Amino acid sequence: MRQLLSLRHWTIAIIVLPTVLIGLLLGGFLTYQRFAELEQNIVDRGVYMSEPLTLFASHALAEQKTELLLQGLDAAHIKASPFVRSISIFLPDHSLYLSSNVHTDFHHVRIEPGRLLPGYTSVENGEKYIYIRSPIYTDEENTKIKTVRQQDGRILLGYLVVELSREQAKLAQQSSILSVAALFVIAMFIIIVLAIAYARQIFSPIQQVTNVIRLIAAGDTKVRVSNVMRGELEALRNAVNSVAKSVYLANERAEHNISEYTQELQQTVEQLEVQNIQLNMAKRDAQNANEVKSQFLANMSHELRTPLNGVLGFTRQLRKTQLNINQIDFLDTIESSANNLLRIINDILDFSKLDAGKMELEAIPFSLRDTINEVMTLLAPGIFDKGLEVHLNVDARVPDELLGDPVRLKQVIVNLIGNATKFTKDGYVRLDVKYLGSHQDGQHIKFSVIDTGIGIDNEGKEKLFAAFGQADSSTTRKYGGTGLGLIICKKLIEAMGGDIHFVSELGKGSEFYFDSYFKENNVEVGQSIPVELLVNKTLLHYDMCSQAHADIQQVFADTTDLLVTGCEDEASFTKALAEQSYDIVLIGRKVAPSSIGELKKLVVKAKQHCDHVYTIINSISPNLKEAIIGSGADACFSMPFNHRKVLNTLLAPYIEPEEESHRQSSNFEGMRVLAVDDTDANLKLLSSLLTEMAIEPDLASDGTEALLKAQKLKYDLIFMDIQMPIMDGITACQKIKESSLNEETPIVSVTAHAGVEEQKEMEKVGFNGFLAKPIDEEMLTQVILDTCPGRFVSSVKTEEKTQTIEQPPEFAEHPQLDWSLALSRAAGKKALAIEMFSLLLKSLPDSLQGIESNFQAQDLDNLIKAVHKFHGACCYTGVPKLKQLAETIEYGLKKHQSIEMLEPELLELIDQITSLIADSKDWDL
Repeated sequence: MRQLLSLRHWTIAIIVLPTVLIGLLLGGFLTYQRFAELEQNIVDRGVYMSEPLTLFASHALAEQKTELLLQGLDAAHIKASPFVRSISIFLPDHSLYLSSNVHTDFHHVRIEPGRLLPGYTSVENGEKYIYIRSPIYTDEENTKIKTVRQQDGRILLGYLVVELSREQAKLAQQSSILSVAALFVIAMFIIIVLAIAYARQIFSPIQQVTNVIRLIAAGDTKVRVSNVMRGELEALRNAVNSVAKSVYLANERAEHNISEYTQELQQTVEQLEVQNIQLNMAKRDAQNANEVKSQFLANMSHELRTPLNGVLGFTRQLRKTQLNINQIDFLDTIESSANNLLRIINDILDFSKLDAGKMELEAIPFSLRDTINEVMTLLAPGIFDKGLEVHLNVDARVPDELLGDPVRLKQVIVNLIGNATKFTKDGYVRLDVKYLGSHQDGQHIKFSVIDTGIGIDNEGKEKLFAAFGQADSSTTRKYGGTGLGLIICKKLIEAMGGDIHFVSELGKGSEFYFDSYFKENNVEVGQSIPVELLVNKTLLHYDMCSQAHADIQQVFADTTDLLVTGCEDEASFTKALAEQSYDIVLIGRKVAPSSIGELKKLVVKAKQHCDHVYTIINSISPNLKEAIIGSGADACFSMPFNHRKVLNTLLAPYIEPEEESHRQSSNFEGMRVLAVDDTDANLKLLSSLLTEMAIEPDLASDGTEALLKAQKLKYDLIFMDIQMPIMDGITACQKIKESSLNEETPIVSVTAHAGVEEQKEMEKVGFNGFLAKPIDEEMLTQVILDTCPGRFVSSVKTEEKTQTIEQPPEFAEHPQLDWSLALSRAAGKKALAIEMFSLLLKSLPDSLQGIESNFQAQDLDNLIKAVHKFHGACCYTGVPKLKQLAETIEYGLKKHQSIEMLEPELLELIDQITSLIADSKDWDL
């Protein structure tokens, strides 16, 4: 904080201010005393004058000697002038009798009417005058004037008023003030002069010391304070001179040391520059090595998976031939080993992508409960093989229709449950799904995988989420694995906006839990279950496992209006059957080949009281299920409880065969949409899907044609491919937004590959959304709902429950064709799937020629365009290998801008296309 006054000024102020304060207090007090004395002196003189005059006036009034009385009053007035203004006598009725000075203000002099006459001398102070009133008494009874007899017996003749002026007193007071002020000013002048002189005696030496210190600070360490000073200032002078001498000696030593250290520092700097150059070179080498490592892992993973898929494929083909028991056992071992190797390779590839930040998550519609059921159905056999129980509980509040990447979600859950199964000898493995609320990032959902396994010690906890880290990393460890599973899960969960944690106690099991955010989907993905048919139906549920019993009871309570009765022991089960009839009986039991007889007895007993008996067991063995069904059960399910499968089975007896099933379909009736793509197959599929949604599609094969149509017609939505001849999609979007009838129309980019950065760039250009190839109906519906809210019209589409199963074509067994995927891409239409595959085959020679010619010419830009076009064509047909290979090449060419690095993949792609062309010549399309 800045000091407002210097020390010199503070010293003067400390000397002067007390004196000023004392002088003001003393002068004020004396002046007040003087004022009071002058005031009192005037009053006293008036009193001394009035009382003798009353005696004189008493005799004169009684004898009516007016002339004598007037002379006496005038004489007294003249003698006391100029303090006395008038001396007046008033009769008892307040009338003026005599006055030494008649004036116009006698109404102030006399006593106001109604007031009592004074019995003694009184003083009344006015603003300018003082009134002293004294009563006039007499002892004579016979007077010639009107009198008033007082209560004490005295006779009042009137009263005398002496009117005193304050003017003289005020003049005396002013004179006194001037005298005091003059004395105060003189005293202040003397004190200030003395204070300044005193301050000069103190601060002049201090100023000398300050100047010397400034010179020392400026570098002149030889300067000294030479003048001898008084008292403590002499000690200050000696101290400053001592400091100056010490600083001088220190500077001398420092200069000597600096010269030595400078030489050493120059040598150190030269060494650091050399090391810095070496570090930069090492950093570049490390970055290059990391890039080479990532590329090597990707290439090696691809190269390894290709022959490995061949091993698995031919193993499955060989299994179809006539084999003996030993051969089947050998094939099982080969397939198991190959699957383990494939899983390790996939883990390494995923870790490489995550480590390089290249893993891109999809955002597609999916059913959460169906996804979880798929995972649990997949993992159940491994859990049952170890003799463990498996439990599943999904909170009823968890929304089912979501947007996200179900494949990566399943990968995380599979990994966590797989680890739980691997490290659990007995007990159970459990998956809990809980709802944490809705946030701006989406629906917040928590997944917990709980086991009763061996647990993790403190040392294992510290390295659990490290790459290639395991709780038991010794060379003699009992449990295998690469140690990449958990780190991959952690990175995937973080990419989904969540985090993973765990709680574990050695010997008591572990709980791994993670949370994630999913956008809610507006379109129903999973087929609805007509649970209304089960309203008021009675169900008897028996399960000895309390955990399974509680989970199943909760599912029934959350999803149906069944009247459920629960039993956890055989006695209560038998009693319930005897007391009441039930529509449905569900029996859950942990069974083995040796104990299946007990379950059969329960089925037989239940069948005697109920027509529909179902069982749920901890096994997927077809033989066990057939044996249980043979004892009378209508169906046998495997744990964990698959709500969709169980409910559909329970509903089957209550659905009439001729009853039609209704499902909600997407209806955007009245919308007009422009679809732009240079590939005929893409346009055909998009047109078919839009037509099914009651949308009127308009088609264009390039950007120029799309621009012409946009300038003539107004559209509700435009789907635009990006890479097209004549005019690409980005240019077409800009021109449509600049000048056409569709400047405000949403435009959605449609492309086979677009990273996050490319999507952001397309948003800046003017695109309102992104649709990735291959397109399916759910994704298309979701994009339309997002870009054109409010255009959806609810409609009910009916279809026959019993449909003839489409037989696959003769070429469906070709290794490069996935017929189920082809049907899915064609919205389940066999004719459309064959037609689109036929269009792909027709385009293969041109695609092959474009890829080969640009590859041989090392024309990077045109090669990327040719591969991109081929990639887009593959997205709409069931050729996953070709699509994956084309996507890898396109991404690699864009990223590395080098054909040489993708040469193995390019040669493989050329070989695959050539092989497919050769094989397709014999097909009847």
